[in-house]
Amino acid sequence: MSVSLPVPPSFVACPACGFALPLDALAHGGESPCPQCRARLSATLFPTFWTPAPAAPGLADHAGDGEAVCFFHPQNRAALTCERCGRFICTVCDMPLGARHLCPTCLTSGLGGEKLPELVVRRFLWADTALLTGLLPLVAGLFVWPGFIVTGTAAIFCALFGWKRPGSLPRGRRHWVAVLGLILGVLQLAFWFGMLFLFTNSSFWAKTFR
Repeated sequence: MSVSLPVPPSFVACPACGFALPLDALAHGGESPCPQCRARLSATLFPTFWTPAPAAPGLADHAGDGEAVCFFHPQNRAALTCERCGRFICTVCDMPLGARHLCPTCLTSGLGGEKLPELVVRRFLWADTALLTGLLPLVAGLFVWPGFIVTGTAAIFCALFGWKRPGSLPRGRRHWVAVLGLILGVLQLAFWFGMLFLFTNSSFWAKTFR
């Protein structure tokens, strides 16, 4: 027994007097007078208005005697089987994943330890990593400046390598974050080379300011 769906109305109200007009009188697309107020009316009905409504998603047929039933809803008729575990499932429990059809249990297990290739649950955010690697050492300042050669290079690498990599699922790639991380990485390297030049030429500076 299928769930009944709403059908299109058979009448529309006249905009002038509210009289119920049959749709057949307006289907030809020309002008026609209202039988009640004689107002000249013209209407165009799209072809989809006459097309029967498709079955609404999420509605399942009730199972009859001797029919296969859904594993999770015994009152519903089985529409297909889960391609991972083989359970019978109805249209309500069908979880399309790419070209595959899974049951809710198998889809949930893919969110945990058992990974599904089609299901992306987390991504490495290269742009955010570049920003953190470029910013945090600069916040620490002179205490960690010898490591700027490592963190600055890492920030530049993350920004460039992850430029075309998939970004955050809700926020996208956020290239401006990668650009900011790249700039901070360059500043770290510039500071590191500046300090290196200062220490290696300490005798030069001593003679200059003597």
